[in-house]
Amino acid sequence: MSLNAERSYKMKLRDVENAFKYRRIPYPKRSVELIALLAISCTFFLFMHTNKLNSRLKEMEVKLQPSEFSALGLTGNHISGHDAGGKHDDINTLHGTFQYLKSTGQLGSLTPSQLNNTAKAEMDRLFFTRCAKVGSESLTEFMEHLQKINNFQVDKYGINKRSKRQLKPRAQAETAGYIYNLDEGSVYIEHVPWIDFNEYNLPKPIFINLVRDPVERMISWYYYVRNSYRNAIFYRNNPLAPLKPTAWFKKSYNDCVRSGDPECQYVPLAVRDVEGNFKRQTIFFCGHDQDCLPFNSPLAVQIAKRRVETEYAVVGTWEETNITLTVLEHYIPRYFARAKMIFHLYQKSLQNRNRNNRKPHVDADVRAMVRRNFTHEYDFYYFCKQRLYMQYIALKRTELERLNLY
Repeated sequence: MSLNAERSYKMKLRDVENAFKYRRIPYPKRSVELIALLAISCTFFLFMHTNKLNSRLKEMEVKLQPSEFSALGLTGNHISGHDAGGKHDDINTLHGTFQYLKSTGQLGSLTPSQLNNTAKAEMDRLFFTRCAKVGSESLTEFMEHLQKINNFQVDKYGINKRSKRQLKPRAQAETAGYIYNLDEGSVYIEHVPWIDFNEYNLPKPIFINLVRDPVERMISWYYYVRNSYRNAIFYRNNPLAPLKPTAWFKKSYNDCVRSGDPECQYVPLAVRDVEGNFKRQTIFFCGHDQDCLPFNSPLAVQIAKRRVETEYAVVGTWEETNITLTVLEHYIPRYFARAKMIFHLYQKSLQNRNRNNRKPHVDADVRAMVRRNFTHEYDFYYFCKQRLYMQYIALKRTELERLNLY
């Protein structure tokens, strides 16, 4: 091959390579527009999704901020009577809370006004958003004794009876409106979570509630729903409801937990329940948001703490009846004046109210097994007790120091 011929061949080969290297495949005009539209749509979708996610993360970050009263120092999970072997400096006892406030220098500046949310109420109505199986029946009956003495009216029936865990916005608005339309000096009592009255352009009432040891609540509920008297009333009012088998009524809580029965499985973050129960004590404080539904949720607990801290005048516990009544008497005197003195007149009957005397013994290992799934619920329970103790100490600090018991 001549030199010119070889050069010509290489040039042709290069031209072919370049043609393949830089070739462009023509697309129809509509296809180009479609691809461009898809690209814009994807970009917009990603932007919106990222923006929504960012907003959600910021919202959760705010909700999960440590609350003021967490500055008491220790949450229920840090140290408790169960974990501390009954030590007297347990932060979740009156003595332990007093000592902690004293050792951290908070005791001297503690005043009742700092812990009194009653003044934040915008109308003279008291709303008892009663938890289930916490002694609320006893407090309700006691308030019926108090109403004539302190000139208020108790309403525990409302517009209708509901058993749902949460209410839709319309039902919340109806409940809030119903309470608003009650006479001044009225007490409304219902098993219902906290409602944001301002959301429906209504003034907010005075909120109160009670709490109880979470596992004790579950044991109490378990045998309460098996109570023959309760079921006789239920089936009389609901004759078409399917009857439970005899084995269900005879099943012990010990066996239910140890056998892994779905009824006694308390799965963290679960939303649905095999059997209806009230294992979420926090939901009565957290409210009607979907974030409040998952069981033993740290987010739901933080929201519930915030509600207690900013919205509730008093969250007591019937396990500490005298302390609870003292705090109610001083922080909400409009409804609870002379509460401790009057309580002693009815103490025996109130303590036996709604009591299930046939509740069998539950073994310690079963309680421990159940307790492990209630970590955040216990955190909330101890938080409420610490706040109650702080309210009491703010009232009785001088007396407690004088007694030299603290």
